[in-house]
Amino acid sequence: MQTNEATIFLFIASIIVGLLISMNIDLGKSNAFLDVKQYEIAYNERGDLQRDISNLQGELNELNKKIKKYEYNSQNTYGVLSEINKELNDNKMILGTLPLQGEGIRITLNDSPEAGFGGKYNRDMLIHDADLVKVINELRNAGAEAIAVNDYTVTYNAFGICFGSNVNINGIKVVAPFYITAIGNKDVMENYLQTQENHVKKLKRRTCYVEIETLSNVEIQSYNSAIKSNYLKEVTEK
Repeated sequence: MQTNEATIFLFIASIIVGLLISMNIDLGKSNAFLDVKQYEIAYNERGDLQRDISNLQGELNELNKKIKKYEYNSQNTYGVLSEINKELNDNKMILGTLPLQGEGIRITLNDSPEAGFGGKYNRDMLIHDADLVKVINELRNAGAEAIAVNDYTVTYNAFGICFGSNVNINGIKVVAPFYITAIGNKDVMENYLQTQENHVKKLKRRTCYVEIETLSNVEIQSYNSAIKSNYLKEVTEK
């Protein structure tokens, strides 16, 4: 009986070994290798995924902060309304629809003294709407957070048109001298205007009158007209 069992075991073992050999099964662990192109694609995809994850994590953290604030203040309606009003005021400050104050600078621009009555002058000696736009944009590049021209707040969609001796800004006529006030880091803005190549220096070379003052406190009035958007629409999910 034992001999028969041994014979049967050897027979079955022989069949298994034969199958393994015939199928050429590799009992060891196989290794997969990427070529240079595949590795580069995989590496870039990993980098993109990591950046996407990082951005999503940042957005998630901000949303969690807001949720925690609302949860913390949910015990009373006043707390929630205060948080909402704070966000509303922040947006109004950015749009310029609230009175603002802070340190900053004031730039006075005027036509060249040589362009007085009876004097010989050319267009370069005069201040035009394009000059105001360029100076305003340079102030924004230097970190200005709010800007006004002759006490009229400059909004994101403000426009100017030159009519002879005056400039029309959003339908309001302003005449020279032009006082451009800006709220922001006064030292940074002054340093930019004094040391970097910019339009203010070009106006000086055109002999236009230019004066730059740093101020510990600048006040800018609120923009009271309606801010219209004819083409802006909110993105809706499809």
